[in-house]
Amino acid sequence: MKTCMMLVAALAAASLAGAEPSVRIDGRPRWTALRAKAVALAKANMETVEGWRPQMTCMPGVGKIWQWDSCFMALFAGLAPSGCDGLGNLDNLYAMQSADGYMSMAYVYATKRPAFGERVNPPLFAWAEWLYARRTGDLSRLPRAYDASARLFAWLKANRTRPCNGLYWFEDTGSSGMDNSPRSGYGAKHLDGSDVCWVDLSCQQVLTARCLAKMAPFVGRAAEAAKWTAEADELAARINRLMWSERTGFYHDVYSETNNKLAVKTAAAFWTLVSGVATPERAARLAAHLRDPKTFASRYPVPSLSRDDPNYRADGGYWCGGVWPPVVYMVVRGLRENGFGDLAREIAGRHLDQMADVMESAEGNTIWECYCPERAAPARTADGELVRRDFVGWGGLGPLVMLVEDVLGLDVDSLGGKITWRVSERGRQGVRGLPCKGGTLSVEGVLGEDGRLSAEIEVPAPYRLEVILPDGSRRERDLKAGSEAIDLP
Repeated sequence: MKTCMMLVAALAAASLAGAEPSVRIDGRPRWTALRAKAVALAKANMETVEGWRPQMTCMPGVGKIWQWDSCFMALFAGLAPSGCDGLGNLDNLYAMQSADGYMSMAYVYATKRPAFGERVNPPLFAWAEWLYARRTGDLSRLPRAYDASARLFAWLKANRTRPCNGLYWFEDTGSSGMDNSPRSGYGAKHLDGSDVCWVDLSCQQVLTARCLAKMAPFVGRAAEAAKWTAEADELAARINRLMWSERTGFYHDVYSETNNKLAVKTAAAFWTLVSGVATPERAARLAAHLRDPKTFASRYPVPSLSRDDPNYRADGGYWCGGVWPPVVYMVVRGLRENGFGDLAREIAGRHLDQMADVMESAEGNTIWECYCPERAAPARTADGELVRRDFVGWGGLGPLVMLVEDVLGLDVDSLGGKITWRVSERGRQGVRGLPCKGGTLSVEGVLGEDGRLSAEIEVPAPYRLEVILPDGSRRERDLKAGSEAIDLP
């Protein structure tokens, strides 16, 4: 009880001081130091350009805004200090969207024109916006996000599907975001995707449709939810029929005319987890690959290319094995949503350990664009050069998002009115000042060596709390607005 009273006082002091979101894990000081570095870089990488809303850049001075980088940075929203996220980026990209729904992979600040012709990028707006609304309860962004995502979905369906099988294609690997990944059968000289259907874009369209179905009731379009669910289910069935290999236990890109599978195994296949495409049996086989040192269990997970591929490089070689934070986040979230929470937490922790090791080293000393799969070092590019440094950007996904969601195990569903806290760390831990429902939410406690949890929860509105203790036991209770102490055996 004394511990809980001390926590009440600490939370009250933080509230009076107007503290920004903060994370505490006394047993993991390196990880909280990494988070502080990510916050500092996020603040430093905010740009104000004439004619654009303030936004976060992943590459200062380049003069471009990138679509899929922006969507991953928007995932910081509600977990990083206000304004240090990609929400402004999304607003700027919505303003660039063409009347027919097209959205370029990147735009030039100076001209507001597409930077690379009619290339597209992974369509992740609906996913990023839904996760932000779900976490915070802020519905103000959903109407515009719904409209923009629905129109982009329609454009991609009309312009980036193969007539022979209805699967989707990127113009080239650069458009997919996986720049030099050995995925195409041959060079896409005319930006036609080399007659290949891409598993990631196909799954990303499923993910968009599923998110739009969830958003529809909140934007006055409830009748459209069934349409989006049908779109998602139909495309998911097509992916499962044509892109799954029973022999390899993996999803592959395919040639459109023959539906023959490309032999290469890349991390793009794990989009089947987070999109809900993979069946439970197939999700388990994908999870097995993440434990298999012959394929995706590199020393530091998750490599972008299978280790048994002849193009795999131990130094990363950019997308020939490099460990990319957005891929790690996508895989970890997909695992968690498919019932592999322990593996998700393990991968998140190993990713944070690698980032901390690199930040503490003389060579590294910051956060990097991507990492080496076999040692604690930044990755190398295809030409053997170091990748970009100070990359927050998506480099913040580990210390800003996975640290809370997967290590601390805190899942806040403000739209459903539920907080799930899967406690695994010993000692004092928690988060304070997370924005939700017009106020802030704080969860902090001490897990003793005897497995007892003493904690203080402060919420701005009623929530249902579920606590999952290390032994797997569950405790539930209803919380009223305000502070409440809990003491669980």
